[in-house]
Amino acid sequence: MIEHIAPEIWNKNLSSYQIFDVRTPSEWQDGIIGDVKCVALFDDMGLLNGNFIEEFKAKYQKNDKILAFICRSGHRSEIAASMVLDELEIRGVNLEGGVLAYEKELLK
Repeated sequence: MIEHIAPEIWNKNLSSYQIFDVRTPSEWQDGIIGDVKCVALFDDMGLLNGNFIEEFKAKYQKNDKILAFICRSGHRSEIAASMVLDELEIRGVNLEGGVLAYEKELLK
């Protein structure tokens, strides 16, 4: 089971996380959050990226930071976290609410 971290928690301490943004390349053009690693789970046509796990492995750094996944609203990031756990046995968390929640928290 994937742990979900509420935006009011993760938003205050982004430096504690190694974040993978799994949105599409066109969504990244709208902006990314700080020091994230971008690996698309789906392409701009909505097709699953068959190289997702390989691209993740190439960018993942085992360190003391919490592995976390983010997307626009939290659904794709949960899928990505599940795939990484199933395929690589690396546990990550889902940053609940995604980029939308991040932007909403900034406005508070």
